Amino acid sequence: MTRTTAAATDVGRARDHNEDDLLVTAVGDWTLLAVADGMGGHRAGDVASETALEGFESALVDRLGGTDDVTASLRASVAAANERVRERATDGREGMGTTLVAALVRDGEARVVNVGDSRAYHVTESAIDRITTDQSVVRSLIEEGVIDESEADDHPQRHVLSQALGTSEDVEPDVYERSVEGTLLLCSDGLTEEVSDAAIRDVVADEPPDAAVDRLVDAANENGGSDNVTVVLAEE
Repeated sequence: MTRTTAAATDVGRARDHNEDDLLVTAVGDWTLLAVADGMGGHRAGDVASETALEGFESALVDRLGGTDDVTASLRASVAAANERVRERATDGREGMGTTLVAALVRDGEARVVNVGDSRAYHVTESAIDRITTDQSVVRSLIEEGVIDESEADDHPQRHVLSQALGTSEDVEPDVYERSVEGTLLLCSDGLTEEVSDAAIRDVVADEPPDAAVDRLVDAANENGGSDNVTVVLAEE
């Protein structure tokens, strides 16, 4: 069983409203964690993120109730969330979209699904390991050898996604299966834009979950708060 979960979200210092959304709930004997980072501003990125999480959770509850294939259930639920966002992209919300990173956690095991550049990490007392790979233009350029990792942080296209929910008819999520004894952390890029992986590890290793999520949000804001910031974690 997952011992402890914690979550926090904040508008940050540069935005006037929060387009992030989060989810922490039980689905059968799994704990479901999710973060969605909406895009669109006046096109209602906040509607996109909320809609995606609602659609994803609803579909996942239905799918897991009838199958033991967790990976297939996650993929199908992402597709359902994508369709739900596209259905609501009307009346001035055309073009809205959102990232989604979600995890099912049970008995030290996690199944993680990702679309976009919100991230999942596995954190222990001695290390932090990024589970997900950003679905972004910059990550594609790194993998193609056009730029290296040192050029990524300042690249002018670092916030451009190669995939997001709601922006196209089809979506191809990445799915990961991991042992996560320690802490599983999901976050929007409002955290990782302002706080290094090493600093994230230090906070999670030093603090209990409720305090850790608050400290991470505070650190993002203290370092600039350039975006909405959301953190969700589960400690096994």
